[in-house]
Amino acid sequence: MVKRQALILAALVFLLRLPFLNEAVQGDDVYYLYGAQHAQIDPLHPLHTHYVFLGDVVDMRGHPHGPLNAWVLGALTAIFGQVREVPFHLAYLGFSLMAAFAMYSLARRFVPERAMLATLLFLAVPAFVVNGNSFESDLIFLAFWLISISYYVRAVDTQSVYLLSVSALAGALAARSEEHTSELQSRG
Repeated sequence: MVKRQALILAALVFLLRLPFLNEAVQGDDVYYLYGAQHAQIDPLHPLHTHYVFLGDVVDMRGHPHGPLNAWVLGALTAIFGQVREVPFHLAYLGFSLMAAFAMYSLARRFVPERAMLATLLFLAVPAFVVNGNSFESDLIFLAFWLISISYYVRAVDTQSVYLLSVSALAGALAARSEEHTSELQSRG
């Protein structure tokens, strides 16, 4: 039953993303791609660069998200040589699957009789539907945050230090996608 439901969820996530696989870079995606380009030059500091925003040159160290998304996009750019919508969107499909399966795991723990329904409702929220079709960091944050919570709950239930460590690692990755530790703001 669980395997069947997981396959159904995977198919639904794929069907949800399928119409957008060839979607062009748009909106804020271009700013994340600036970080990805700089990650090719300085991988430890992908946000230490500048870009044009509304006609002004701005320092990306003031960008409100951490470097994880720039690293992911930088790796994809290194692999494919340039931005290619279909492979990039397919790679981000992996984050969609991670988020959906983590949600399913949580739903099985807290509402086992309605786990599939709870997960289907999750697949309909804007953070998943809308932001999941872009190269923004929201989906990466959502995937790792849900994985962290899911493993934390399992760690507490089983008293497992190993699962707690996995939870901490996923939480750290979530923080690297959404944190804001701008040197510019800390100088205030």
